Amino acid sequence: MDKKTIIALILIFVVFYLSSKFFWKQPVPPQTQQTVTENTQKATKQPVVPSPYEEEHEVDKTSLDLQSDIPLNNDIVLENDDIRVILTNRGGNIKQVVLKNIKNEAQDDVVGLFIKEKGMFNTVFYTSSDTINFRKQNLEYTYDEFTATFFIEKDGKRLFEKRYSIDNNYTVNVAIKTDDLGFIDAYDIQLDSGIYYDQLGDKRFSTYIDVVSFVDNNINKISLKKAASGASQYGNITWTTLKSKYFMIALIPERTVKLREIFLASDNNAILANAKIEVGRNSIDHSFQFYCGPVDYDRLHAFNIGLEDAMNFGWKLLRPISKLILKLLKFIYSLIPNYGIAIIILSIIIKFVFYPLTHKSFTSAQKMQQVQPHLKALQAKYKGNPQKLQQETMKLYKEHGVSPLGGCLPLLIQFPFLFALYPVLQSTIELRHAGFIFWLKDLSIPDPIYILPILMGITMFFQQKLMSQKPSTNMDEKQLAQIKTQKFMMYGMPIFFVFIFKSLPAGLVLYWFTYNILSVLEQLSIRKKTQALSQEIIVDKKKK
Repeated sequence: MDKKTIIALILIFVVFYLSSKFFWKQPVPPQTQQTVTENTQKATKQPVVPSPYEEEHEVDKTSLDLQSDIPLNNDIVLENDDIRVILTNRGGNIKQVVLKNIKNEAQDDVVGLFIKEKGMFNTVFYTSSDTINFRKQNLEYTYDEFTATFFIEKDGKRLFEKRYSIDNNYTVNVAIKTDDLGFIDAYDIQLDSGIYYDQLGDKRFSTYIDVVSFVDNNINKISLKKAASGASQYGNITWTTLKSKYFMIALIPERTVKLREIFLASDNNAILANAKIEVGRNSIDHSFQFYCGPVDYDRLHAFNIGLEDAMNFGWKLLRPISKLILKLLKFIYSLIPNYGIAIIILSIIIKFVFYPLTHKSFTSAQKMQQVQPHLKALQAKYKGNPQKLQQETMKLYKEHGVSPLGGCLPLLIQFPFLFALYPVLQSTIELRHAGFIFWLKDLSIPDPIYILPILMGITMFFQQKLMSQKPSTNMDEKQLAQIKTQKFMMYGMPIFFVFIFKSLPAGLVLYWFTYNILSVLEQLSIRKKTQALSQEIIVDKKKK
């Protein structure tokens, strides 16, 4: 391994470390940025109804002549096998969504998806004469186990209706209807209750809290940090999500609904989103799907609208590999229900796939050490003829089956899979709380006592040692200097890698540790065969 290769390896892992620190943030595509900028400029030229985060408006009770004696009920419950939806007749809003089968971070209770129980999915209507906010108004209602309807009636006519229903999944179906409220310019849907997040296992949890929307056929992402100073999204919005590391709230309007603007703010670690729907008529009959559940690839993909693209799968070029790894891991887990064992089997599979290449490269590295005396003799013989030296050197390599690339290639070809594996183990719900053995209770977070990173460093040391050359009396100063550099890296790189990997998910370290063990065993086998072959060659030469 020469100096240039060593420097390249260090730079690659510095990039990998910095990428992990910033969690593979997906930049807004240039086309989306341009569209957003253009639409923002257009919006500044047109009168826009104020966001509810700028000013709170109560119901105009005189114009609607609403009942004031309707009792408050904060315990209207819709329930299926996956979720418990707790509704309130105060505005006909969602008080809480409980994920019945998913434990919280402490694993002492189930997850309550909203961190603020002010009432999610509140609606604010902007008519030609009024701004009507139902958040502080108790509405009439009817409900059963799977459906709840909140409404306002006047003179036997239903002016406003908000209907919730659930099926056997994490999705709440919402229908909003109005009649005789006046000419409706637009209305808001307020998604301002925040979203649950794990914070003890990962100090950088807040970097996962963001809003991801599909705007003008492109993914547009706004982080919690950016939302804190006020942000917005403009364009043709197909869907929008509020997500944390493992959980997501997604608003999916039907195709006829014109969702064009989303205003964003924040309160501590809660993003407050306000989706504005364009109307321009006297009545509406709109439907939405409201997904409230885990960031699960299969569930999101089932919507068939690209909702799974809101997930964090790392760099764009590596996302197909990340998705393939996730599918393979889940398949292995379906056979052997332990993700630690699944990761070990994945390492073996990847090692097997690349075995022809790595075997050839390791063998070449071993043979490279053996041809050094012959190479030195050629250098002395053709010292004044560089062209001839090059020809004879390549001839020597060919005769002995040596590749000039040496043994560094096996390490390099792992990087795409390592980079693709990182977001899978770091951000997918499948690995959350996935234990392995003894102290490893969660493979999605770093090893709490650093045992696995240290073991990984030890295996890397032995791998480097097997690949390093030994000094001999016939080596020149340049070759001896190169061996000293390799010796320094043999001790230094494992320490450097331990430092990098101690803050990465334990599952990723387990993968690398397993791969190193397999590589060490392979190198020992190749060394034994190569030495035996060399002895045979020597014996044959002596006989001749």
